[in-house]
Amino acid sequence: MGILTRIVKVMAALLTSNVVNLTTKLLLPPIFLFRYGTTLYGEWIALSGAVAYLSTLNFGIQTYVTQDLTVRYQRHELDRYHLQQSTSLRVLLGILGSAAVMCLIVFALPVQSWLRLTVPQHVAALALYLLAMQVLLGVLFGYFSGMFMVLGRAHTGVLWVNGLRLAMVAVTSAAAWMRFSFPALASLQAAVYLIGVGLVLLHIKRVAPEIFPQVCLWDRTAVRAILRPSGYFGLISMSTFLSYEVPVLILQREAGPFVVVAFTVMRTIFSMCRQILNAPTQAMGPEITRLFGREEWRELTAVYGYSERLIFSLIPVVNLGVLMVSPVLLAIWLHKPNLFAVLPYVTMAAISMTLSAKEHKFQFQFSTNTHEQLARIMFFSYLILAILSIPMVRWQGMQGFLYIWLAIEIFQLVRIIGLNRQLFAHTGEHRLTYVYRLAGLSVVGLCSSRLMLAHTYRSHAPLQIAAGLGMSATIALIAFFLFDMQIIVQKLSARARRKLSRA
Repeated sequence: MGILTRIVKVMAALLTSNVVNLTTKLLLPPIFLFRYGTTLYGEWIALSGAVAYLSTLNFGIQTYVTQDLTVRYQRHELDRYHLQQSTSLRVLLGILGSAAVMCLIVFALPVQSWLRLTVPQHVAALALYLLAMQVLLGVLFGYFSGMFMVLGRAHTGVLWVNGLRLAMVAVTSAAAWMRFSFPALASLQAAVYLIGVGLVLLHIKRVAPEIFPQVCLWDRTAVRAILRPSGYFGLISMSTFLSYEVPVLILQREAGPFVVVAFTVMRTIFSMCRQILNAPTQAMGPEITRLFGREEWRELTAVYGYSERLIFSLIPVVNLGVLMVSPVLLAIWLHKPNLFAVLPYVTMAAISMTLSAKEHKFQFQFSTNTHEQLARIMFFSYLILAILSIPMVRWQGMQGFLYIWLAIEIFQLVRIIGLNRQLFAHTGEHRLTYVYRLAGLSVVGLCSSRLMLAHTYRSHAPLQIAAGLGMSATIALIAFFLFDMQIIVQKLSARARRKLSRA
């Protein structure tokens, strides 16, 4: 199986994942808003965010170990493979079990007053604990589903994740429609994860018994070697909590549930853009690990260059098009056009574009286990974001948070580009031409969109949709030539013709 074939298979699975995520994000908010109202929905978001940090308790073991085991499997180091896998799993189970016991402390904490909730204290505490169990089971599920990457079948693991998410959407939607209590909702979600863990283990046992996880082997000397690099992946996971969940908690305390819902909906719209754009990048992850393990730098450099041009050409097209039609989305999807405001959405589009570029660069450090500096940069800059968010929200509300978030993302992007240059320094082929072109096109596109939105966001839906399509088409035409996409099209066409001639 060739490099492109493997990438395409993973990307197809990830695109399916994006459809599942899109279904989740389109279906659940209107159901929750209709059945629970804005206040309770905002409180459910806050409770879910309060335990999200528990996903970092694997200390990055899943990510580091999966990539390490993939390299060992490719090098046929099977004895060391089994020892490393068993040791890491025992460490992970110990961490998760300890966390499950420690989380019982929520029943002694004033959760209701801390998060300023309207639900009773005992309901909030029980829901919080059950949500915590869901997160811990999710960590275990992620560890097992990630093992398919070892076999060069990362797409199978992604399909398992998709199946679990679909089940979660179905169960949560039905329970929310019947207006289950928060604890009942959380317990159903935890049950879905528990069943998922059992099913994925059965699948591994059937299709690849040689890599079925064991807990009978133990190498004490390997623990430190696992935890140190894994800990840096843990910092990256903690960074996600600091940038994604902490702002929700701050907005809940400082601005109230209406702002939480407005912010979450806005972020959801643009996160759907990034999921579409991130599918090719994530699909490259297993291939980057494989090429790096084999030290095939020529092929790895080619993957970097072609993917940069493809992703960069799509970033402004997708984000600016969605920005222009956001008022229509809010009116049709949630029947709440009052959630739209021009400046916050333009700022969020800028953040989303920066994040999309960063996620492409990030993947090459992440998938090669050369991530220690990356982890420090992300963790400490997001820690600064969390600290500064409180005064910024008090000063300028949600918009104040968006300004500081944009500044932090630009800083991270610049630093990660520097790390990429170090990684590819010995190849002598790393240029910044397309980075500068993306920056220029993004600034022009955002300024143009803001001017247009000032006149169109209250217009009829057909006019707004036409403006969005026009903006996307114009940017797509410019990007096609700006990022030399004609070369990629020619190469793909030549490859297709060769395959057809063989057939």
